[in-house]
This record gives sequence, C-alpha cells and structure tokens, in this order.
Amino acid sequence: MSEDLEFTDHLGFRTLGMQDGAFVIDLDLERRHMSRADRAHGGVLFSMLDTALGRAVIEELPPGRGCATVELKINYFRPVQRGRIRASGRCVQRTKSLAYAEGDIVNEEGKLLARATGTFFLTDTMRQPDRERV
Repeated sequence: MSEDLEFTDHLGFRTLGMQDGAFVIDLDLERRHMSRADRAHGGVLFSMLDTALGRAVIEELPPGRGCATVELKINYFRPVQRGRIRASGRCVQRTKSLAYAEGDIVNEEGKLLARATGTFFLTDTMRQPDRERV
C-alpha cells in the first residue's frame, strides 16, 4: 500500500459525506477486518465510529478548523461477519472548545451493531504543532 494513504484508507473506509445531518462512512468487510473469532474486530468498529463522529464535528466548524478526540465510549451490541457496514455520526452539542457527538454502526439489514458517544477538543487549525495538542 502507498505510504501517502491515510489510516482510514488503509482500512478501506468509504466517505459518503453528510446525509440527513449525519456524517456517513461505510466499509465492505474483508478477511483483514476480522478477529481470530471470525467476526469484525472491535477496533475496526471503534475506528469507524471515531472517524464518523470526528468528521461530523469538523462539518460544524468553519473551514480550516479541526478537532481531536478527547474521549470515546463504545457499546457493541452484536457481532458481524460479512457484508457492508455503515457508520453515521452527529455533532449534538458544541461549545467554544469542545464538541459532543453520537453515532451508530448498522449492518445491511439496518440492525444496530455498535453505538458510541464522544467528546472532541476543537482546534484552531486542522493540524497542530506538538505544543498545542491536548
């Protein structure tokens, strides 16, 4: 794989953008996404939700601003072994320095696989030097 790809590209996430007030991404599950138990690894679902929630927050900000995950809590409801899964995130509250977002992952039948809530630190720029990081 090319070294100039972002982490989410390596995982195979597809950005679908804002849909009905939520930032949406999807993923066609492959063998590389599976745990030893032959189900999607929890880290893959976690990364999908972190990405969807963070992107939902960024969509609420003026161009050029960014955010960093402060805290993310996830609940897993059912395993998934194949097919396409879809994550959606919504920014539900924002202050001058923090945002709170919520999101879900569903399978192709619309069954809930996981749900997350997260807090994000708002930054003045998309990329920050080390001295400005949380």
